[in-house]
Amino acid sequence: MLIDRADKRPCVLLISPGIIKWTDMDFGLPHLVSIGGYIQQELDVRVELLDLNYEGGDHRHLERVLDDLGPYLLIGISCFSSFDYMRVMSLARFCKKLYPDVPIVTGGYHASALPDDVLFEDSPFDAVIPGEGEAPMRQIVEKLLGGEKLERRVWPKGVVEDMDALPPYKWELLNRYWPRAHEIGRKFQIYLSRGCVYHCTFCMERAKSGYRWRSYSPQRAVAELERLSTFTDLSRWVINLADPLFGFHREWRREVLQGIIDKDLLPRQYWTLTRSDDLHEQDISLLARANFSIGIGMESGSPAMLKLMQKGNKPEKYLEAQLRLARLSREHGLNWAGNIIVGHPGETPESMRETFEFVTELFTSASETCGWLSLDPFRLYPGSHVHEQMAHYELEYGTRFYHKEWWKSWYDGPFRAEHLDASNTVDFATRVNFMYDNYAPLMKEILDKFRGQGRSIDRVFKRSLEEQTHQISEVRRQSLLSQAARTRTALEGKMAPKHTEARQQVLDFPLGLHIKDENVRLREEAVRRLLERGVLRTASLIEALLTTPVHTFLGESNARKMLSGHGDTPEVEGLPPGWFGIGVYATAFEALNPGAGERVLDALASNGWVASVFSQMVGPQGEVFAMNPGDFDSGYTLSTSLREVAHNTRVFAGPATTLPEPASTELDAIWLGGALPLAPKPFREALAEKGRLVTFLGPRFDDQDLVCITKSEGECKERTLGRTRAPVIAGRYGWLRRMPTAGAAE
Repeated sequence: MLIDRADKRPCVLLISPGIIKWTDMDFGLPHLVSIGGYIQQELDVRVELLDLNYEGGDHRHLERVLDDLGPYLLIGISCFSSFDYMRVMSLARFCKKLYPDVPIVTGGYHASALPDDVLFEDSPFDAVIPGEGEAPMRQIVEKLLGGEKLERRVWPKGVVEDMDALPPYKWELLNRYWPRAHEIGRKFQIYLSRGCVYHCTFCMERAKSGYRWRSYSPQRAVAELERLSTFTDLSRWVINLADPLFGFHREWRREVLQGIIDKDLLPRQYWTLTRSDDLHEQDISLLARANFSIGIGMESGSPAMLKLMQKGNKPEKYLEAQLRLARLSREHGLNWAGNIIVGHPGETPESMRETFEFVTELFTSASETCGWLSLDPFRLYPGSHVHEQMAHYELEYGTRFYHKEWWKSWYDGPFRAEHLDASNTVDFATRVNFMYDNYAPLMKEILDKFRGQGRSIDRVFKRSLEEQTHQISEVRRQSLLSQAARTRTALEGKMAPKHTEARQQVLDFPLGLHIKDENVRLREEAVRRLLERGVLRTASLIEALLTTPVHTFLGESNARKMLSGHGDTPEVEGLPPGWFGIGVYATAFEALNPGAGERVLDALASNGWVASVFSQMVGPQGEVFAMNPGDFDSGYTLSTSLREVAHNTRVFAGPATTLPEPASTELDAIWLGGALPLAPKPFREALAEKGRLVTFLGPRFDDQDLVCITKSEGECKERTLGRTRAPVIAGRYGWLRRMPTAGAAE
């Protein structure tokens, strides 16, 4: 999309950081579209939206995009859920680094629940907007237009009482993404109502909207869907009516559904969340005719657990409503999904068994079903009743929360959110084993009996069941249990969480740009994993690992192996190493720590990736020397691949233990990625004062030490960084005088 350079109005930029899996992403951003449209209607500003799900590229691409859209009056970044927290913080630091004088604000569920969590000392955010953002954002923009500064850090909670007073959704703000959305998009998101009147203990909705339900008028709701149909062909999409509770008022729901039917506003399918205890046969008929599929928060089949979860005052009536829905859905052809939470604080073996027996009857008592089961472990959400009352659950039920601030971790957030012992009688292992032993065969039976009906059938339900069945596997079970055991050992041993230090040191980079490019995604996942382990600490190294295209040097298959942590053990002794696991490289490079303007040697540059990383770290004033041990063609290929990305790199041909003449003295860092009996004397002598040499030292046929040698006052001191298996280096100073022939004896 071309930027209108003639529009000189102050710019308000609204950014969605994206979600965990690009394949799951919804298009639409109704919360930001609503805020942006409201601001544009009320004030003379230009509003731009960035959806990082659909933007593409890495953070260098993002920097170019930001530069094109500016200059800025204000930047707003949505922290929609706690799973977004770390990448939202890193994105904010990145923006603050580029535009230090531009105020940056945030809102969303997490920010509403824990505003102080995003306003810590040295936070990149200048203010937090709890609740609904239209009115507070207008007030902030007005102040900035008047030349005032944002002195208030936490603004009063915003609540839109009259939704009809809001301007129509300004879908024009998404013009930048319509072409790509039509190419890869499947689900479009829109809100027709806000808030929820219920008090479910596990839900974070109240943190943002309280306990009030508000909606467009039925006429306005239908008109918004009509307006959307002028921007896109509805038949291409699954329209996600993302209301926390669709149709709390029965007459409103029926009027909206009838309006959809009368005006033929039928997409591939509508998807929304509602409650079964207020659905009568007329409602189910209308939902089916309007091409709806619905999600029902069943949560449990145990009356005692339903009371504990505050799922209505009459649990028995609530369960009867589920049975009625299952029967009527088959008669009217309504596809529906019921969600079960296993392991809510206070759960017992008896309540888990009750729920399983109820669900089994619900979905398998008839010869076929139009419903399917969504099975979730309990997750601790900030803003929920459980989160606010953790001490109560610990005292009353013996609940143990192992990750009370799980969102401050880069790695494996969902597992951390669900890692708790529900009660004195249900620990994490008991819950996992119960789910896998009982629900795995039930899922398969539901899949066999699922007979979804109507236009909404596009394999969505079947695919979901298949995925859940696949995930409930013995491999997955053992992985969860081993992770939990390691976590418990660490916490009970009073080990400090590694993510705390990492969080403060890495937020300059917008990690979490989960886009379609698999190569970028793999790099980000590897970096987050190493941050979580505390391996990565240096900003320049983090940036180099994020931006250097590994696959262009190693090929996509080897890059995938290296970034996933494989490749630590060589397959053939004596052959020059192509790659190790990313953790080995990260440990070595942190010790080497090439700085701006330094002279660095990659002594075994077989593919060029390492030299490219070093090139970025030392910058244009530094020098990188790459010694290639291969033939002429290999050296030429290496030079060609480095020419485009590493202008400060020179390639030489020769054995790994030979210093090229220009790099024979005053080297600040040397990487020798193979095993030797001792560090070569010429390499020690070539080190400058405070120079570092990292290589592998140790036996030929066993693991070796990864060693860092540092020169200080003419003396070389060694320290061991870790142990791994590295290919041995042949030739002078190496283990072998020549490369071994096939079948050669030791």
